[in-house]
Amino acid sequence: MSWERFYCPSLPGEGEVWVEGSEAHHMLHVLRLKLGQRVYLFDGRGTEATGRILEAGRDRVRLEVEDSARVDREARVAITLAFSIPKGQRAEVLVEKVCELGVRRLVPIGCHRGVVKLRQEGSQKLEKWRRIAIEAAKQCGRTCITEVEGMTSLPALLEETGRHELSLLASTGPGVRSLQEIVRGRPEVKTLLCIVGPEGGFTEGEVGDARRAGCLEVGMGPRVLRIETASIALVSMLQFAYGF
Repeated sequence: MSWERFYCPSLPGEGEVWVEGSEAHHMLHVLRLKLGQRVYLFDGRGTEATGRILEAGRDRVRLEVEDSARVDREARVAITLAFSIPKGQRAEVLVEKVCELGVRRLVPIGCHRGVVKLRQEGSQKLEKWRRIAIEAAKQCGRTCITEVEGMTSLPALLEETGRHELSLLASTGPGVRSLQEIVRGRPEVKTLLCIVGPEGGFTEGEVGDARRAGCLEVGMGPRVLRIETASIALVSMLQFAYGF
């Protein structure tokens, strides 16, 4: 039997818990679940449990927590994806799909040729992306939620390359390596940084900065890809290479 999944950040190991807000609304007014029915609950940090509905108020639900356990459905490689922001709703597609694939962190970055900037509307966009990350985790069965960070600059991002075993810059310029070549040289990787720039590519200065920071340039083929396409493709290829 398939049960619905709900995000409950305050999920206890046992006892009872209240689910409120949009999750309770979905439970009561969209799915119209009844007393005694069971659902899956997860806290976004690796714990999952069964919850049995005990009480339903107007905008909150009380559940009995059953069978709480640590569940690991995370990707074998902890991928941080840094991306130049695409136009319109394409950013939402990017966030949804890479969260389903299991990316650990998402970092929007400012690039010289990037066409979208996070200014006044930035906090609203980030909150929407974080809600999408939660919905993606609910849909795909993850028990951890992708961390969506605030926008940063490329130079600031490059300061963290030392924290990763491998850092990749998606590029179409001369001297790029194929992913197969990179994987042959680095067959065992646990933490990985991927940087995807705008459709216009990185400037020579940005590429030079990335090289000096230890990034390897990985080719994405002879065709110009949209940001969201390149991001989804690169994450998928890396998981195929290093394990899902």
